This record gives sequence, structure tokens and C-alpha cells, in this order.
Amino acid sequence: MTKTALRHEMRLRLKTLGAARTEKSRAITAALAAHSAFQNAESIALFAPLPSEPDIESLWEHRGHRYCYPRVVGERLEFVAVRDLAELAPAAWNPLLREPAASPEIIAPADIALIIVPGLAFTRDGRRLGHGGGYYDRLLALHRPHAIALGVCFDMQIVPDMPCEPHDERTDAVITESST
Repeated sequence: MTKTALRHEMRLRLKTLGAARTEKSRAITAALAAHSAFQNAESIALFAPLPSEPDIESLWEHRGHRYCYPRVVGERLEFVAVRDLAELAPAAWNPLLREPAASPEIIAPADIALIIVPGLAFTRDGRRLGHGGGYYDRLLALHRPHAIALGVCFDMQIVPDMPCEPHDERTDAVITESST
């Protein structure tokens, strides 16, 4: 199956999620919070979820971490410190995405211990299919080996195999609602 065909299939699957997203997201968030990489990280890179992605924003209930969020700058992502979810605003280039609006505090790649990574599909061994822009592949290539990357998705997004190219970056683990 091609990446294009797999993206199409995943988008169709995600449309069937409906109200189950809330409960599944709670389970994913609980599994993330229990993960040793989360518990031991000082700086954690989160993402503002699209309506089809796991809602991980309840991670904010876990104090003691510095959270940062990606902002698109040209062809790359930079991470900006965020002290409150109200600091996120619709991105000028895509109103479905929320980015840090005004915070001047850019977090250096070496200062991020854990990156929570979204995707359209994952394999159990960490291969990831994104939306096709390559932003997270470029980001993960820059942050290795000092940052741990945890992919997050719903069980329905786990596939046995997917096409990979040399520039595709893996996550260290994948967390779903059935993770323990």
C-alpha cells in the first residue's frame, strides 16, 4: 500500500471514531502520564490535537514539567514554551491547528527530553506516517539521540506494515488506548 493510500484509509477510519475519542483519549493520556519518559522529563514537547487526533491536553494536570508546543516556521518546527493552553491560537496557515501565539521563549532542541508525536498511522515498532509535510521527520532527526519520542494514536491507527523512505524517522514507542 502506498503512503497516499494509507493516509486516505486512516482518514476514513478516524471519521468513524465519533464520541469514543474522549474515552480513548483519556486512556492514552493516562498511559502517557504513567510512562517513565514522561515522569522523568523536565521539558516535554506536546502538540495541540486536531479533531481526529488523541486529545492529550489533560496532561497539563501533571505539574512539574515545562511544556512547549510546535510552531511552523518555513519548512521546520520550532518549540515554544507555553505556560497555559490559552496561549495557543489558530495558526494563520491552517485554522484547525493551534500554535503558540506570542511567547518569545524558544526552547532549544537539546533542552527537550520528551517529544509527544502525532501521526496518521504507526507500526508497533515506531514507524510513523504523518500528514505528508515531513515536519516531524525533520524535527526528530534534529533531536536525536537526546530526546525520547513517543508516538500517540488510537488502536485503529496501528498497522502491521507501512512503506518507509530513508528520511522517515521512527518513534521510540507508540502509546494507544490499550497501552498499559
